[in-house]
Amino acid sequence: MIKAISAASLQEGSPIKKPTVDMSELPGMISTGNLTWIECVVDSIIDDAPKILEKTGVTMDATTLLSGYVSSYEDRGDTLGLMIPFVVPGNNKTLTAPILVFMKKDLIITIHDDYGGKITRLYNYAPTLLRKLPKEADSWADRQTILLARIIDEISEANYSILRLIVERAEQFEIDLAGSRQVTRDISLELSNMKTSLLTFLNAVWATYDTVHNLKYGDAEMVSDDEIILARFEVILGRLDRQIQMSENVMQMVATGANVVQTEVTNKVTILIIWWTVAGTAELVPNTIATVFGLYPNHELLFWPIVGTIMGSAGLATGVAYFYVRKFFGKSLGLEKLKKFRRRAVK
Repeated sequence: MIKAISAASLQEGSPIKKPTVDMSELPGMISTGNLTWIECVVDSIIDDAPKILEKTGVTMDATTLLSGYVSSYEDRGDTLGLMIPFVVPGNNKTLTAPILVFMKKDLIITIHDDYGGKITRLYNYAPTLLRKLPKEADSWADRQTILLARIIDEISEANYSILRLIVERAEQFEIDLAGSRQVTRDISLELSNMKTSLLTFLNAVWATYDTVHNLKYGDAEMVSDDEIILARFEVILGRLDRQIQMSENVMQMVATGANVVQTEVTNKVTILIIWWTVAGTAELVPNTIATVFGLYPNHELLFWPIVGTIMGSAGLATGVAYFYVRKFFGKSLGLEKLKKFRRRAVK
């Protein structure tokens, strides 16, 4: 089902925007406008895109673009088709949703599902964007290339904001692991989800980079040949390159930070186990003494001496165990100290 169709048009140098347009009105707007941008929100791109393309006179098949991996670029001379990925947050994972862009002379069509909210917000400023475009009749390629570059730039910036959410999730994960109160959680699964989200984002950025590169160097008829205008794509490529570097750095940070936190938590648990083990071992001394005294005949007559001996041995064993742990283990388990002691003993 087609949820919404909006249109913005540049007619005789003046921008016109219609938030709601019926499909029957589209041919009239296209024929009278110097540049028309049709923005469509649909339930199913596969089912609804052919209806929109048929009404607007675009002969390119949408499945040609959708068959690509994450992104796609198709140049048919009088028609240029692009598929660019939206990166959207999912349930503990990051997902991608396609946006289809079709461009003919004086016409740009964008088709996406509900995840394309950023493009819808950009459309709200369509009159301002159209007002700044060249007005000359022979500048049709310049006009639509500038608008296309602005749309792609908005998509890439919207995708970049998802990286911030992934970083926040990673930081909260480290805080939770390092906290004093722990809950039952599958750490390996959460780490896998975070890495999968970063890889999804990285694939989307790389795919967008390839599409923009094809636009700049593909020499399509629907794209301007003006070097100044094509430099806008070079700016987008530079931003995408920085996003790729940033996502790779974040991936390394997540892996390193998680390993550090897990090591710290493991050390704390190990220290706790050692203390309890040594304390239990220390209590074996008075327990053994009590067992030996229990074998004596008429040991009831020596109750208080036995109690004093047991209490004294318990205190002495606990003290010896405590100082032993502090000396050889300390706060960092003292493995290096233990190794030095062993080397000295061997000598």
